[in-house]
Amino acid sequence: MPLIIAFCFLVVGGVALQARAARQARDTIRKHHLDDIEHALYKARDAHGTFPPYDQATWCGFLNDPKNQSTKTEVEQALRQYNQMYANQAKPFPTDPKPGWDYFYWKRSPAVFELYANLEQAPTKERNSNSCPTAPPRYFDYGITSIWRETGASSPAL
Repeated sequence: MPLIIAFCFLVVGGVALQARAARQARDTIRKHHLDDIEHALYKARDAHGTFPPYDQATWCGFLNDPKNQSTKTEVEQALRQYNQMYANQAKPFPTDPKPGWDYFYWKRSPAVFELYANLEQAPTKERNSNSCPTAPPRYFDYGITSIWRETGASSPAL
């Protein structure tokens, strides 16, 4: 009987550890996706004088929402042009690895953007879309803000 109980604990512990590892892996993917998009946005700004969408001073929304297709197309064009990994058209545009989740892009001004994602392993809810007039209020755990990441006039290298 003790052997059966020990085996059950081993199975339950193994399943819990595997689930935790899967959550951490998805969080790592999210951070890499935002990093890829971030670098493409800097290059797009260098080429066009502003971040996508190029015809609007500000913009905010979820990148994979069908109603935001034109902005996603501009971001994707920059990503494919300036990131060698995405030059292959068969590589899909970065999407959150958990179905129903999405990345939030906020062009605060022609010179400032933010990218947000939700994390599964370390939720903080410290960022939000409450001031975005075109998106529902949502809270996020991880974000990249261009004004905090840039140093001087140079853009991060790819």
